[in-house]
Amino acid sequence: MAESAAALSGTWVPVAAEVSGQRLVVSQLRVARLVIERDTYRIIGHHGQVVDRGELHLHPSAFPCALDIVGIDGPNAGKRMRAIIELDCDRLCVCYDLESGERPASMQPQGDQLLLSITYARTMPARAG
Repeated sequence: MAESAAALSGTWVPVAAEVSGQRLVVSQLRVARLVIERDTYRIIGHHGQVVDRGELHLHPSAFPCALDIVGIDGPNAGKRMRAIIELDCDRLCVCYDLESGERPASMQPQGDQLLLSITYARTMPARAG
């Protein structure tokens, strides 16, 4: 299914995470909320502060759907993470390679790939307008 930037817009909370098949404790993630507004993102930490901010560049015709995450402020400033995503209504899974910087071919690690996968649930839809 081809995604659009508007389909990703909203407020998301992490509900599951893993690195190459090893589950992570969601409450220990840096992100408490992910706010997407069309082609920008903000990561809100557990203390309510913006801890990371940047741009999103969606490639909806790619399969799997590709998303470039470009950091502007925070620890990822100046970095481009090449991710793949799966969007199913109000669930969003974002997956990227922690080491190589290459876009994963699938959500499942190949060989010794170190893939981070975070699944989010939408809590608030995008504002109209």
